[in-house]
Amino acid sequence: MISNLEYYKVFYYVATSGSITHAAKTLNVSQPAVSQSIKQLEDSLNIQLFIRTAKGIHLTKEGQLLFTYVESGYEKME
Repeated sequence: MISNLEYYKVFYYVATSGSITHAAKTLNVSQPAVSQSIKQLEDSLNIQLFIRTAKGIHLTKEGQLLFTYVESGYEKME
């Protein structure tokens, strides 16, 4: 697993909002920064986490599995 927890935080917000733009606004960072974080997480895990469409993004099966773990951990930390 990747050691930068910030990537998982970004992943969590993108997954819950279904939008890179909304996640960027919530996190107060730029949209390209969010996209880059997701790309780096996908590259480091060697899996695709999201399916990108014109109407937003959706988790892949692998992304859904990762989200169950990240969601549980993130909510406990908050």
